[in-house]
Amino acid sequence: MRTRIIYCSLLALALLSCRDSAEPPLVAEEILQLNAEANQVVFGLDHYLTSEGVRRAHVTADTAFFLEGKSLIELRVMKVTFFDTLGDTTSTLTSREGTYDWNSGDMTAQYDVVVINPKEGRRVETSVLYYNRPQDRIWGDAATRMTEADGTV
Repeated sequence: MRTRIIYCSLLALALLSCRDSAEPPLVAEEILQLNAEANQVVFGLDHYLTSEGVRRAHVTADTAFFLEGKSLIELRVMKVTFFDTLGDTTSTLTSREGTYDWNSGDMTAQYDVVVINPKEGRRVETSVLYYNRPQDRIWGDAATRMTEADGTV
């Protein structure tokens, strides 16, 4: 009998804790401090970008902040693997931060940017790198170090 009373009491407490709250759940303060403008926050992003059904890039990031009003995704600790039309890897880019504009396809990578081209054995290191999709142009306005396959810098 005593066991039944304990179980009933626990069940009643559990049901009381399930009641509706007048206040909606809030985002953790730590996330708001990272980016208060974000409409969505994704931890452990793993996404493929395609063009006309062909895989063009594979994007992974520790954290992604979606800013819908600006059509931007801000990425933290990111890696982007680029593919040619046959699906072969053309290059891999890593950086601590990046921004992707999903309307234009433009991208900026910054802080410890490293681009590796495995076919040519080339490595590029810089602090900021820009990509303009309509012009298919990559450039930077910071000091850049390029190392060729033979070790030439």
